Amino acid sequence: MIVQATSATRRCAAALLAIVLGLSAGCSACKSPDAAADAAAASPAPVPAPAGLIAEAFLPTPDATWAKARALAGGPAALLPSSVGALAASLLGLPIAVASEIDGSVPVLGAAVEAPDRPRPRAAIGLHVKDGARFVDQLTRGEGARFRAKPDAATSIALLEPLQAPAPGTTPVALGVLGNYLLVAESADDLTLLGPYVARTMPQAAAPKEDLAIEIPRAAIEGPVLKAARSAWEKARGGEGAPRASAVPLAPMIEGGLAVLGDLERARLTLVLDDGAHLRASGTPKAGGGPASKASAELAVGDVKPLLDLPADTVAGILVRDRAASRAEDVPKLVDAVAGLVEGELSPADRERLSAALRAASDARGDWFVGGLRFEATGPTAYVRAAVGDRVKLEGALADLLGSAELAPIKSSLQREGLRVSSSKAELPQLAGDVRRLRIEQLAGAGQPGGAASSPARTGPGGAGLPGKGGGPGAPPPAIELLYLVRDDGLFASVGNDPGAGLRSVVGALQGETLGGVPTTKAALAPLGSDIAFALVLEPLRFVASRLGQPGGGDPAPVVIAAGATPADGGAPAALWARADVASAALREIIRLGGGF
Repeated sequence: MIVQATSATRRCAAALLAIVLGLSAGCSACKSPDAAADAAAASPAPVPAPAGLIAEAFLPTPDATWAKARALAGGPAALLPSSVGALAASLLGLPIAVASEIDGSVPVLGAAVEAPDRPRPRAAIGLHVKDGARFVDQLTRGEGARFRAKPDAATSIALLEPLQAPAPGTTPVALGVLGNYLLVAESADDLTLLGPYVARTMPQAAAPKEDLAIEIPRAAIEGPVLKAARSAWEKARGGEGAPRASAVPLAPMIEGGLAVLGDLERARLTLVLDDGAHLRASGTPKAGGGPASKASAELAVGDVKPLLDLPADTVAGILVRDRAASRAEDVPKLVDAVAGLVEGELSPADRERLSAALRAASDARGDWFVGGLRFEATGPTAYVRAAVGDRVKLEGALADLLGSAELAPIKSSLQREGLRVSSSKAELPQLAGDVRRLRIEQLAGAGQPGGAASSPARTGPGGAGLPGKGGGPGAPPPAIELLYLVRDDGLFASVGNDPGAGLRSVVGALQGETLGGVPTTKAALAPLGSDIAFALVLEPLRFVASRLGQPGGGDPAPVVIAAGATPADGGAPAALWARADVASAALREIIRLGGGF
């Protein structure tokens, strides 16, 4: 009943389960292990879904998908077994002679149920074998037998119990055979709970076209999925109490996303492997006009042109689209978030002043903004371009927002942190328009002795102020400067080691070299179409080369992450979707570097 997987294969087992925890099939005969040679019913009757079912997974063509995965991973993956049968035999401690009995042309299936009393769901996987009775015989009879078969009366599963004691440091799994399916689970209880559904019901479903598909019902979304998402956000925002400052701008978007997630009727995850890895997620909103239906109806979508208009040397770019109505709804949340960061309380008058500035900025800007990151010898520089609806109103709103730093509670909180905020006009040659500078600096003595506070800001190319080196490696800079410019064709801003060069670059890209002129990036973004609300493109190999002091180095291998909504027929809510596309070269590098990436 319990089999051991050695620690040397634990990582491979995790990778197999990640691919295989999906999975679909043909059916077969239920046979008693005590009479394994006797044929039973060829097609056991389906059984109802187990209580608390949270996922069904299908791997339609195991051998073909495994071959594509090995080719994509490259390098050491070539040393892994070439078939799913050989891989399963190795991981599960089965004789290699039975590998050919596992049919890699028939879908692998999996199911999971919620387990509130456990750290993870209960799950079982079914691998199709050519003849269940023969498979049991090969494992339990003869001089090389490694198991004994123990029938489970309630389910007719032939539980396979190892004849030898488990080796120290191994991870136990439970094995059984039902019909023509080898069932794998963490425990015998999981096997008998989920095995009949996997082996008798799931084979009746139509196999998906993708390499891997996972169906997630409402119960899973409302339960463990939403719980895990909320837990991750709470950890990211700093736990209970006041959020981290870096989390404040993201709070409305993340909270809104969690509300949408909890209002989905069902979700679907798929994976396709070819010249890269293509992950898709889609969700259907519940009926009733909840947050998901509202989001699908009100989501601002469009094409990726603003992203393609970023400078050509951008190694990471992001596009976000939103509507004025949704931005207005977020204003109170942003005010509350800022109020939670300051010392004391904002007076009603101060709150209204901050709210008015945020509302004015929200109303005056357009429905999209893009941001980008580039590396030079001096380090990273980030830049932003946002659509502008009313230039004069936006200029005034930004001035009011900067003036809010002088509100007593905010100013005292900044002083408590040893910071001072100031703004002024900046002279940037060869760039038309009124360039403004926002400077955040440490007060004298705020840093460590001899540290960042003792070093003045230096001046970079074009007259833009740059952060000083501070007190040595790892020390925070004594000042951060942001330059911004408002014109009829956009709000432009830049911050980093050379904000002056960054600002000139993002403005000049409109008439110069852009990401749209980089063939690999353009090709990677082209499939996104015109239903995009969010898009992120990253060049990980160029990013790594830049971090290693080789700006402009590294092969193009884009990673694209995007989300949006596709209109549905018949007046139904639009389907919400997200996708990730990873080029093969980037995938190999991510696998090679692992956590060090």
